[in-house]
Amino acid sequence: MITKVKKWLGKDGIACFRKYKENYGTVSPIFIEDKIPHPVHFREGMQVRNFLRTLEECKDWTSHDFDNKWKDIIEEAIC
Repeated sequence: MITKVKKWLGKDGIACFRKYKENYGTVSPIFIEDKIPHPVHFREGMQVRNFLRTLEECKDWTSHDFDNKWKDIIEEAIC
């Protein structure tokens, strides 16, 4: 699954999540962008969760599983 996520993220996606982790200590921060809050969980995180929904490895996951596991998967993928 991690290999699939890395491929899907590509260089830019991996760099983006690494930047979040380095700058904020998490891959899912809330930061201010042009005076507007940017909640990564609801933006980029939703894209990740939607991708995970397409994977056979996640076919039995509940909505809570996607919400609770996506960050761990991204952190492993960006290592």
